[in-house]
Amino acid sequence: MLQNLFSNPSFLISKLVRLALAQSKRVFYCCLIPLVLAACAGEKQNVILDTVLVGIKNPNTTIDELVLNPNYRYLKVEVNSQPALLVLGYQDQLNNGTTEIWYSSFKEVVQISNGRLVGTQGLDTNWTEVILSNPPSLTDEKLLKDSNGRTASPIRYQRTRTVMPSYRANITETVEVQALANPPDDAPRNLRDPKELPHLRWIQESVVMQTDVTSPYLAPLKAIYAIDRKTTKIVYAKQCLTTQFCISWLTWPAPKPELNTASNTSLEAAPKQ
Repeated sequence: MLQNLFSNPSFLISKLVRLALAQSKRVFYCCLIPLVLAACAGEKQNVILDTVLVGIKNPNTTIDELVLNPNYRYLKVEVNSQPALLVLGYQDQLNNGTTEIWYSSFKEVVQISNGRLVGTQGLDTNWTEVILSNPPSLTDEKLLKDSNGRTASPIRYQRTRTVMPSYRANITETVEVQALANPPDDAPRNLRDPKELPHLRWIQESVVMQTDVTSPYLAPLKAIYAIDRKTTKIVYAKQCLTTQFCISWLTWPAPKPELNTASNTSLEAAPKQ
């Protein structure tokens, strides 16, 4: 289960090194990862990290009250409603875009590619070996509206994944992507009010076809995404790994509600990624 993070700085580096060595295509990261972490904060990296550790380890401090270090990028992650704060470890440049690797000091790793979940480690249920075949960009305006301004038709793509434990390998499924007219009921309450966040648009992905539905792990699953059309950023997402096990992530600090002034109303930009 995810917990608050960063009990040991040296563990963070060793964890990433082991993760890199486990993947032959990324062996060179065993040298690169410490450099990436050091580049985040320069020569004072250890001092800065220690400061972050003290803030997050404090049991009397909630995530909402933490003073964040601007040298790091954060995600607020919830696994079955249990929150934690994750830090970006590094980015992996692949053929289909950038994969971000977010991690904790409790062995949890979350991999996100172009807004979609493409891998986890250390959770009660994990997705590995995730392959997305030509998925549409979640921030593409054509996904939200067609050329006539109407809600766009659903778009489909193929996804292959392996589920652990039990090693359910090479699950192939068709995922349907469609814009939603209204925020979904399972979205965070502070993101559902269109009057406060009028620029948020919601996308839903649903599995519509699978090769095997005999296991609970293979029951049709869904994901939701909140897109800030003003910044073209994905500020929130939730992906169910099974029907009873879901993970959500929110860019942190969270996007702020629109502020009303005497002259106009403006939306504060989502955190720079």
